[in-house]
Amino acid sequence: MNPRFPLRALALAASLLCGTGAFAQSRAVEATHFTLDLSSIESDTSDSTSSGTLGGGLGVVFPLGNYLGASLGGQYFDSSVRTRDVLGDSSDGGSRPSCGFKTLTGAASLFWRRPTLGKIGVTYGTGDLKSSCDGDAIFPLSGDNKASTKSYRAAGEYYLGDFTFGAAYVTTSLEQGDDLKSTTLSASWYPFESLKVTLSGNDLYSNNSYGLMLEHQPEMLGDGVSVRLGFSTSEDSPKTTTIEIGLAYFFGRQVPLKTRDRQYR
Repeated sequence: MNPRFPLRALALAASLLCGTGAFAQSRAVEATHFTLDLSSIESDTSDSTSSGTLGGGLGVVFPLGNYLGASLGGQYFDSSVRTRDVLGDSSDGGSRPSCGFKTLTGAASLFWRRPTLGKIGVTYGTGDLKSSCDGDAIFPLSGDNKASTKSYRAAGEYYLGDFTFGAAYVTTSLEQGDDLKSTTLSASWYPFESLKVTLSGNDLYSNNSYGLMLEHQPEMLGDGVSVRLGFSTSEDSPKTTTIEIGLAYFFGRQVPLKTRDRQYR
């Protein structure tokens, strides 16, 4: 037997062990991760307009080497917007005309992440919106009951113990219209590895809104399902209040919510 063989084998084993440790610390996405998401959103404004939305989506996040990750996803939403009849109050026999909207969106993201440090990435999204209202209804910019959008998003997160600080800038291009630009700042806290509390603020052309989101992976459901409850309100008139209830099912490895957010999502 070659006397150098045991030494080489030992060196190779040490290299693999060290490499595995470094790999676990630096890999942007530990394993391909699928999410099925369902949500219900209800909004009310101070001018007696309300809306309800039901929707869901499917997304996948996958590694691109040690430091890069990517994601693909699609969502579908069915919304109904109800407004008070300008000809009379509903208590006097007036009606509340409504409009229905069906939205189909898709997005692709590329990001860099270190699980012990943070994450930065960019996202491209596209969407199609179709209206179905009482009477004839068209989008003024397109002259049709259909409209399309494109969006570009740059975002970053910084991990500090049980806290995550985030910032995002989004530009949305409307079909034959002006761009909408918004900035969002957020801070999340994990009092437990299975519970996340997020405070956020959004600025859309000086129309500020603030939100609170709770997400929890119930122990009785294992680490494969999360439920969330969100509340947000706008600062300017007409004031809008929004409540969201959501449910997410995760395919693959069952890990705590904090680990999922920083190594899989």
